[in-house]
Amino acid sequence: MKTALVLSVVVSATLLSAVAQTKEAAQAATIVAVNSVPCGAKSGEPLCHEYVLRSGSTDYHVRQKQVKSADLLAVGQKATFTIHDDRIRLHATNTKGKLKDLDLALVLITAASEVNPPSAPQK
Repeated sequence: MKTALVLSVVVSATLLSAVAQTKEAAQAATIVAVNSVPCGAKSGEPLCHEYVLRSGSTDYHVRQKQVKSADLLAVGQKATFTIHDDRIRLHATNTKGKLKDLDLALVLITAASEVNPPSAPQK
């Protein structure tokens, strides 16, 4: 039990350290998943896109702050991003081929798992 707790603390500290070191540097990533999630706490609210970005051995779960547009990014799409406090500035091409800059909320940072490996970009 103590080993699991210590391991959890070490992994969390390592991830936070990695985020702090690369806070302002642009990072390359691949979009490995897209989900629809409620935008707010109330039931019946519109759905927002939540993306999982994989950069190296880290997955970043990010979502729209509010429903503004129907721009959708494809799974397998390459992107770059910068981290600013609790948000991510994402630069990617949408499914219509237009380059977009999106300001997304940073929801969760996890170690990448091979359960959901990046897929090939769709043409």
